[in-house]
Amino acid sequence: MEQKFGTKIKNAAETKNPITAEIETGSYMDLSFSRAPKRNHDALAQIGKQYVQWLKKHEVRTEIYHLSSTTNEVPPEGVESIAKTLSIAEDEEVWVALQFYRDRAHTEEVRSKMMQDESVGKLMKEFDGLVTQGKSLITDGFSRLKA
Repeated sequence: MEQKFGTKIKNAAETKNPITAEIETGSYMDLSFSRAPKRNHDALAQIGKQYVQWLKKHEVRTEIYHLSSTTNEVPPEGVESIAKTLSIAEDEEVWVALQFYRDRAHTEEVRSKMMQDESVGKLMKEFDGLVTQGKSLITDGFSRLKA
């Protein structure tokens, strides 16, 4: 098994399915939600790409997704849409970032480096200018359930 970006990757040749590789993420994940006007989509995507690259250098696997109120997804009966629950306006999107760390200590180590890096501070300042004002960034860390 090779170690790469805070995840253990089993070589595809070692798996039963040669097309896909088994990826085991770390034991800790940060989950963040933010709102932004749709008109800022491209600028936020560029910031997100830079942020993902910075985190990758520090062995953090990161995935960023966005959701608009105009999604055509219809949830099954008895299930409510996230877009509806969050009351996403017609002209805004909700962005979700998932950051996978080895453990809680790795999270603290990376955050400490982040606070000292001026390039990250610049990205965060740009990010703050693009998200919906008056709406909080919602974030927290989750420990993985051991099965």
